[in-house]
Amino acid sequence: MHLWDALLVDPVQFNDKVTGAFALVGGLAILAGTLEFREIPGQQFGSAFFPRIIGVAMMCCGAVMALRGAPGVLFRQSPMLRGAAGLRVLAVFIGIVLWIMLVPMAGFIATTAVLIGGLSLLAGASAIPAVATAGGISLLLSLLFSYVLRVPLPPGVVESVLPW
Repeated sequence: MHLWDALLVDPVQFNDKVTGAFALVGGLAILAGTLEFREIPGQQFGSAFFPRIIGVAMMCCGAVMALRGAPGVLFRQSPMLRGAAGLRVLAVFIGIVLWIMLVPMAGFIATTAVLIGGLSLLAGASAIPAVATAGGISLLLSLLFSYVLRVPLPPGVVESVLPW
């Protein structure tokens, strides 16, 4: 099998029952998230109107998919994700969860640099380019989000010594 043929194969194939269940739960989550949206004075439709339409549509489509899905196996894993490749994919998800848990304590720049550097090394990059890329990208993202987009990021030790 050539690399191109391997890229055309779905890594994991889910039954429509699984996809429908996720859509149903996602629709419920959207509806639950809109319960505390405030009404806009003088407007016919409040801020929760369109998200609720999307939530209900997701729930309806998810219910149909879950009920009409083919019987049998719920998901099938591609051979591409077995062994070391599967562990690398798992490492990405674990890294994201760890980033979410650690960023409030360590700050955005340090946590992002460690995540990018660690995943680069895991992917086979050399140490010096991985560290340089991780540091540069985390600083660039910090500047972009903080100053261009004005998104407040969690501060840490690195942010306290930077001049900006």
